[in-house]
Amino acid sequence: MKRAALAIGLLAATAGTASAGTYLGIGIGTLPAVSEDSDRIDSDTRALKGLIGMRWGQWSVEGSIGGNTLVRTADNGLINPFGDFYNLGAAAKFNLPLGNNFEAFGRLGVNHLVVRGEDERFNASGNGLQFGAGFEYKLNLGVGAGSIFVDYMINRAAMTGDNDDRFEYDLTTRTWMLGLTLGI
Repeated sequence: MKRAALAIGLLAATAGTASAGTYLGIGIGTLPAVSEDSDRIDSDTRALKGLIGMRWGQWSVEGSIGGNTLVRTADNGLINPFGDFYNLGAAAKFNLPLGNNFEAFGRLGVNHLVVRGEDERFNASGNGLQFGAGFEYKLNLGVGAGSIFVDYMINRAAMTGDNDDRFEYDLTTRTWMLGLTLGI
């Protein structure tokens, strides 16, 4: 009896508006806050992200690709170009309707981070986790559906150098992003 009540409660909590389908999106974010072992790498450009997703009710599966430019602060305080940062991710997303087309959402997934340095000695890549939360406003565009969203994402990965030195460090980025999705 308790299991049946729990199952009915979970179903009622996840039952929402009937929205399903594939969507594409784009987002522009703040300068990502970057932290790594030396605390000398920082962002130089706004974060950009493209995404593709498939939604079933309140659940979505999303794939994303994004990036920005990194700089490095030298011992003497000068800021030098460091390279480009890329993020490839796959995540599950859960939307919770709040009313009047507004939804809160949470996202959890995996990522692959790549740093391509100005100096090839600093090339590195690694796998890790991404998680975040935000708010979304669903749009009815007459010919399809879409949304405007704002979210806060954290990407974390254990990075390993691509050269013979095989250096290792942990890299974390934090970004606020404003974006738009359109159903296809």
